Amino acid sequence: MTFLITIFALGLVIFLHELGHMLMAKRAGIGVYEFSVGMGPKVVSRQWGETLYSLRILPLGGFVKLAGLDDDDHHQAPADKNFNSKSIMARFLTISAGSIMNIILGFTIFVLMFTFIGVPRVNNVVKNVLKDSPAQSVGLQSGDIFLEINDHPITLPKRDIINTIHHSAGKPLKILVERQGNEQTLFITPKANDMNPEIGLIGIVLDATITRYNPLKSIQLGAQETYTRVRLVFVSLSMLINGKAGLKDMAGPIGIIQIASFQLHQNFLSFLDIMALISISLGVINLFPLPVLDGGHLVLLLVEAVRKKRLNKKWENAINNIGTAILIALMVIVVINDVINWESRVGLLKSLTQ
Repeated sequence: MTFLITIFALGLVIFLHELGHMLMAKRAGIGVYEFSVGMGPKVVSRQWGETLYSLRILPLGGFVKLAGLDDDDHHQAPADKNFNSKSIMARFLTISAGSIMNIILGFTIFVLMFTFIGVPRVNNVVKNVLKDSPAQSVGLQSGDIFLEINDHPITLPKRDIINTIHHSAGKPLKILVERQGNEQTLFITPKANDMNPEIGLIGIVLDATITRYNPLKSIQLGAQETYTRVRLVFVSLSMLINGKAGLKDMAGPIGIIQIASFQLHQNFLSFLDIMALISISLGVINLFPLPVLDGGHLVLLLVEAVRKKRLNKKWENAINNIGTAILIALMVIVVINDVINWESRVGLLKSLTQ
């Protein structure tokens, strides 16, 4: 059931991306031949006006066929409906509307989370101690209250407790806790995470309180969170380029479903958070200046704006064909990587709850 819900949610993200393209195209007077949710053979379709609306068998993916961009023997765009006859700005907005819609969706999810569901803020109280963990071996118990780590008072639990433990794999820590009104000093050495030896774990779950905000504050926090997630895309890309992250750290369609399903299994709030991240990431990555992606089309529009005329059609086709081949090859590699690393990713996800 979690897989089905996840696939439906991802389909919604893609649906809104394509909906953005279609709505902006219709507003600009560009003909829309087809609006499709899913890929592969059609399951059901219906013609409304000039547009064929279809649902296809593979739930991940979708497309919009625009007059002038996707003409074939069955569709020949009239001049007043042709994408290429519209202004640079109208075409620019039509191409970028899908990504804008995804970023707005992520922002909206955050605002709704902050307003109606609330955000868990970890505190310094131990909720659970895992069996056979370093925490259990030194006598930490549920209900213990962290007061100090290495003689530093706890003021921000996430920073002072979680981050300190994560950065102390194999290094002894002195902790001061309060138990039933009495203070106790314990010494504990975080163990290295099996999946990432640089991360230390002691085997505890901290308690958390749910905080809700008024709508204005939620909008502010939603904007901040959206900016953070946009920035995260570029940080992740830089890590791939400089070698700090490798192929095994990438997630394709299968990996995304696996991660999102795991988050849904944990709790609905975590699931909403990862879906917001996926939507924002999809929007940002689609704007990368690569052939076939929306960003590649935007680059061609910028070239046209500078040259005062379109690039030769043969050059456009050659660029798009090369981009398509590269994209297909990359997707095959990523899918194979998802399958190979399925079990190791399961272990990593489980470790995040410790």
